[in-house]
Amino acid sequence: MRQPKIIGIGIATMDIYCHQNRMYPGGNEFNIAYHAKKQGAETAFMGVFANDKAGAILENTLQQAGVDTKHSHHEIGSSGYSKVELVNGDRVFGEVNFNGVTDRFPIQFTMEEVAYIKTYDIACISRGARVSNEKVKMLAEQGIKICYDFYDNFSDKDILEISPYVEISFLSSSHLSEAETKNILKEVVGLGCSLAVGTRGEKPTIAYDGQQFYSQEICRVKAIDTMGAGDSFISAFLMNYLSAAADELGPAENKIKASLQCAAEYAAKVVVIDGSLGVSYNINSQELSEYFNV
Repeated sequence: MRQPKIIGIGIATMDIYCHQNRMYPGGNEFNIAYHAKKQGAETAFMGVFANDKAGAILENTLQQAGVDTKHSHHEIGSSGYSKVELVNGDRVFGEVNFNGVTDRFPIQFTMEEVAYIKTYDIACISRGARVSNEKVKMLAEQGIKICYDFYDNFSDKDILEISPYVEISFLSSSHLSEAETKNILKEVVGLGCSLAVGTRGEKPTIAYDGQQFYSQEICRVKAIDTMGAGDSFISAFLMNYLSAAADELGPAENKIKASLQCAAEYAAKVVVIDGSLGVSYNINSQELSEYFNV
């Protein structure tokens, strides 16, 4: 099986579980790079790490997993964080640090960095990655294939400006009806995206490739923590979709069906662990200055 090459470009942050006094490394693209590596892909993460203790832990977490971080940036400042409570297994965000290094020093992409990104099969970027719509367009025009996560608060402007420049799109659509989800997926593909996937929480995932719709039931488990569920779904979908094994399945529809199934199965494994990765560290949630430059 050919080893897919996947790079995440975006957020490295800490999710602080106040009720546990534990902090969990995460961030959309951070999670995708970690989980894809765990499944056998060659992965990298390009983000911004702070010069605080949390920043060192974040980068070390990826490096220990075998994720390449050598093209990430290092800046003076604070790591990002979110304070999180769990309510019936669902995450509820409280205080968020919007003055972290990723917010203050977004990556501008040198030609050397663009050339490096092009060595990967696909680059994963999300609406929260601090990568502007204009930069997404620039990267695509340089020949980089992009997987884009629109989140659930996507705007019409985002859809119009980004869809023509991305290969695969993921949209969190649990707030939409089945008909509304199908309509937005058709719009995204109609604008130029090759494949659009709408994840819908406990309801079946829907995908559209311009030819037909696909439906994938979730694998029902008793969720402990839904943090990172969508990112793990994306990582497993891409891992299967980009692999030689998937290519050998024959028709494109078989590849999509198999990839959706693998994604559902892997996401079910992640929601029964704490945090996005199952990796955590002790912290006094009332004394953040020990780990963060705040």
